[in-house]
Amino acid sequence: MPTQTLHPRDARHLLRWRPAHLLLALFLLAGGTAAWRMMETSRHFVEGGVQVETEGTKGTISGGELVLDLPVTVYNGTDSAIVTVNMWTEAFACPDEDSPQRACTRLHSSEQSIDMHVQPGSSGSESQQIRTGLPQTMAGDHVRVKRRLTGITSDVERAEQHQEGP
Repeated sequence: MPTQTLHPRDARHLLRWRPAHLLLALFLLAGGTAAWRMMETSRHFVEGGVQVETEGTKGTISGGELVLDLPVTVYNGTDSAIVTVNMWTEAFACPDEDSPQRACTRLHSSEQSIDMHVQPGSSGSESQQIRTGLPQTMAGDHVRVKRRLTGITSDVERAEQHQEGP
């Protein structure tokens, strides 16, 4: 059976892009990217609820001080806007990543009140950075950061608080 070959003149037609082809390819790429992002975001939404994520939280010791990077992302599946998120943050210096809590030195603990203003059916992100001094002695230089959600305030709750007064 003879082998079929493509004549060079025919191969040029395969690679000939016209402006319309480029626009179509860009449109498909942009549409696909937008659809992927919507699907990724929608998996975080809980209908009738709020999901709070702290992915990316980290602490480092740099230049003789503790530096905490504290991102928060809120996915609002409720019917009201989220105006404030409160988080409790603790940072510890540990000998290594697997050290038990009792072997670590507490470096920092505080509550952050983060203004978010996330509308119903949408998401929002904020990030804070805390810099603080270090104690004279520490159990190690591995920083462990623990965060806990302590409260969420919606626009409805805020309006009720203002109506009640002090």
